[in-house]
Amino acid sequence: MPSSVMPTSNHSGGHPSQVAISATGLRKSYGDKTVLDGIDLNIPAGSVFALLGPNGAGKTTAVKILSTLITADAGQARVGGHDLTADPQAVRAGIGVTGQFSAVDGLITGEENMLLMADLHHLPKPEGRRVAAE
Repeated sequence: MPSSVMPTSNHSGGHPSQVAISATGLRKSYGDKTVLDGIDLNIPAGSVFALLGPNGAGKTTAVKILSTLITADAGQARVGGHDLTADPQAVRAGIGVTGQFSAVDGLITGEENMLLMADLHHLPKPEGRRVAAE
């Protein structure tokens, strides 16, 4: 078992299982508008999980936090055993995220798509431009 994955007990007899995502009390606000109000998750590795809710329920915000695109105002989370705040680069290295539509925007150029990916990987602007140019 990789050392970065924290064992926990599951509800099927107490055998150890791996946790893919755990979150406690995640909160996010923009000004006086609370968009995520204390979400708790415990998703076992290898499971299929769906995050469902009406528009404005905070689904996209939760995914953005868990993929390190934005930071939570409060709460704690681990993805693949890595703390989002302490080791965001390890989280990004271990995940893949795509939206419901194509990951490549057909309305912008190939270079602009590469620069977008560099931004999503939090590369410094000069490094992103260099990688896109290559």
